Amino acid sequence: MSVKQGNRFAIIYQSLYLANLLLLPVISFLVLVYYFHKATQYPPQATKISNFNKIHLYRSIQLSALAGVVLGMVPVIYIFYSAQFGASLMVMVFYFITLHACFVLLGMLNLAKAMANKLPLF
Repeated sequence: MSVKQGNRFAIIYQSLYLANLLLLPVISFLVLVYYFHKATQYPPQATKISNFNKIHLYRSIQLSALAGVVLGMVPVIYIFYSAQFGASLMVMVFYFITLHACFVLLGMLNLAKAMANKLPLF
């Protein structure tokens, strides 16, 4: 299968989103932020990034930030403000595993859409 030049960056952005969730959480997010800064720093004519790729970049940044808040902050806040530590810890482990799997599946779907030269789902 050959990758077209038009969607090469979209595949990279969606792969970085999945790497942010699965492999290197902070480093992959910082690389995404670098690409975002690089894409927004120059006028649209000067960059070689198409609108299709920018949409995939924006969606991967948005989903990474949302996943960071939902998976990182919400469980900690809930556990600290709960009266029953044992029960809240069990619920938060289930919450984290379920939502993490949902974010990974959404990332895989968006990666498949980038490979098919289509817009991301979210």
